[in-house]
Amino acid sequence: MRTRISHSIRSIAAFLLALATISCSSSPQVDAYNAFLNKIATACDPLIIGSDNMGQAIIYNGLGANNENYTTFLRQTSALYEGSMSPAVYRQTLTNNLGGGAYNERSFNCIISHLPGKQAGVPAEPAPPAK
Repeated sequence: MRTRISHSIRSIAAFLLALATISCSSSPQVDAYNAFLNKIATACDPLIIGSDNMGQAIIYNGLGANNENYTTFLRQTSALYEGSMSPAVYRQTLTNNLGGGAYNERSFNCIISHLPGKQAGVPAEPAPPAK
C-alpha cells in the first residue's frame, strides 16, 4: 500500500512539474513582442504617453503608470505590433484613452519607427522646423 501511495505522489509531482514547465514557456511570437517592448522602453526613453511613463512601466512591470492605462497601452501596442491596428488609429486610440501630452508625438514616432516590417517608415524624432 505504501509503495502505491509513494508511486502516486511521484506521478502527481511529475505531472505538476511538466504542467508548470509547459505553462511557463512562451512562444516565439511572445518572445519577439517582449523584445520589442524592451527595445522601445530603452530606445524611446522617456516613453511618456499622457502623464504615464510607459518605458518605466515596461522595465518595472507596471510601475510608473496607472494600471488601467498600462493595460490599455500594452493591448493597443500589441495590436499595432501584430499589424491589426494602423499607426494612425494607434495614435488616436492612445491619445483618447491616456490623454495628450508633450511627449506623445515623440513617443508614438519612436514606437512606430521600431516596428518590424513596412510600418516602420516613420522617423523616430519629428523633423526640426524649417528656418
